Amino acid sequence: MTPSYSHAAMAAMLITEIHQGRKFRAFSKLTLVIDEIDYIPDISVYKWRKVDYLHGDFVRMTELPLLAIEILSPTQRDLELYEKAEQVYLPAGIKSVWIVQPLAHTVAVLTSDNLILYHEGIF
Repeated sequence: MTPSYSHAAMAAMLITEIHQGRKFRAFSKLTLVIDEIDYIPDISVYKWRKVDYLHGDFVRMTELPLLAIEILSPTQRDLELYEKAEQVYLPAGIKSVWIVQPLAHTVAVLTSDNLILYHEGIF
């Protein structure tokens, strides 16, 4: 997958918005280990906590985020993202997955309760 200009702009905007209020911390392209396989959502969101820069770093996260955000790129099919959400992220325990389509101005919100909400024209 090759990110595009709109993909990068959307990721930056979402991370900035998520950090407002310091309740959640968003990480770009963080590697998650699920069933011993590496997955890299565009954005992973955790509860806010201080990042400890002095005591090491993590290359692969086994702690799953509350939210995974996938942003559709021109080189991807949206079906790939829905399949990853429904077959990997949600069954592993991630509470919610957002699938963002920047050019269509839409966000699909998938939850662990099999709920899909579709929002149009929100950005």
